[in-house]
Amino acid sequence: MYRITIKHNFETAHRLSHPQAPIKCQSIHGHSWWVTVEISGPALDDQGMLVEFGRFKKLWRGFLDDEVDHHLALRQGDPMAAAVRGVMPEARVLELPFDPTTENLARWLHERATEALQAAAPDRDDLTITHVHLQETRVNAAQWG
Repeated sequence: MYRITIKHNFETAHRLSHPQAPIKCQSIHGHSWWVTVEISGPALDDQGMLVEFGRFKKLWRGFLDDEVDHHLALRQGDPMAAAVRGVMPEARVLELPFDPTTENLARWLHERATEALQAAAPDRDDLTITHVHLQETRVNAAQWG
């Protein structure tokens, strides 16, 4: 089995809206996140590659830069989204169908990375995103897959 990894970083704030979350997590706070995607497959293409790094990175990093970086990640229905947009309508708010814990974000990013891989290598149904590792801080991380 061949495996390659691609890393990228982004700056994103979030808050957890679950009433039992610690108050520090219910407060809006930000992190310098690092995400590592591992792609695996049993065979190389005619060029001797699992997938061309540049093609996948362009799609993956484009998604992260446009849809995640410098956003405020909130659960859909969190009143904080309306409050922020009320003050700044153009604010980059990312509303998700779950509380944006590191664990949930790792799973969600795995799903988005799978979509990027399918777009980058549409003729390669033997490739998979083995896992996504999401580093929230130097000492806290979650992995899906």
